[in-house]
Amino acid sequence: MIRQLGIGFAYLCIYTTPFQIFFFIWILITVFQTDYGILTLSTKTFLLDKLQFFHDWIYSWFWNDWLNFWYQFPALIMVTIKAVFNTWLGFWILKKLK
Repeated sequence: MIRQLGIGFAYLCIYTTPFQIFFFIWILITVFQTDYGILTLSTKTFLLDKLQFFHDWIYSWFWNDWLNFWYQFPALIMVTIKAVFNTWLGFWILKKLK
């Protein structure tokens, strides 16, 4: 049971990679089309400009100070780190459990 759950989590990590690449490209286009730079477009600013409904929803569910800490970092860098780490983690877990 736990092994199957681990394999399912590994596949979830791997299968979300295209969505993360989509967000990477979307943020990159936003950087090139606006006055924001790679280091100046924070995740919070991106969410407020492009996904206001998601920003409001996520802030109604989670601890605001914790979100403020993570959303202060540059969006492009955070999406890149998350995509690389999630994909690596998914393949690593899959290799260990299969």
